[in-house]
Amino acid sequence: MNWWSVLLLLALVGIGVGLFGPYLLPSEDQRALQRLNEVLQIWAGVQDLEARLTLRRPGEPALKIRLLYLTGLAVRLEIEEPEGLAGEVYALRTISEGLLLVHYRPKLALGLEARFPSEDLAALIFEGNPSSTIKVSWPKEDVLRLRGLSAPFSQADLYLAGEFQLPHRILATSPDGVITELEVEELQVNGGLELRDLLLLEPLPTRWIQIPVPQDGA
Repeated sequence: MNWWSVLLLLALVGIGVGLFGPYLLPSEDQRALQRLNEVLQIWAGVQDLEARLTLRRPGEPALKIRLLYLTGLAVRLEIEEPEGLAGEVYALRTISEGLLLVHYRPKLALGLEARFPSEDLAALIFEGNPSSTIKVSWPKEDVLRLRGLSAPFSQADLYLAGEFQLPHRILATSPDGVITELEVEELQVNGGLELRDLLLLEPLPTRWIQIPVPQDGA
């Protein structure tokens, strides 16, 4: 399985809407735009969050993931289950050159890193320019539907709830109709996370390898 695509695209899809929301142009009507702007204004109150997620794909074991997010600075995904992947970390943070992606594999004492411009994040989530390809709609009052996403997903439905109207469930559909579900099991908002909480790796990797980011975002 392409864990880079599944983990980062699913976890970042909601965050990506927050980052690129002002550039999304709904194709249906002005009501959809108004509703999106209202949600983005609520999301602006999120300074940090911690969540535990469950990722489910047909015919595969579920993944348990811990998510840490610090607005504008970093996001961290740590796999807790299954045992064979436990402890692996994906961390994305801002640096002077743009963004730094780190994949930490504790069983190999190995850190993989890639650096790329900030604008490339949009290409990982959307196909090309989000303002020209993304389609936003609200099939239900608290369901935000995004179409025009990049592979491996063509559509994502975000089910919103709570004070901050954050996604508690994401259903992402591949071009061939396979649905991947991301469910939020626990969520804490504005709990006082610090950057070091997202960057700490234990034990420290003894080897670092720099890798290029594939052009297709996979």
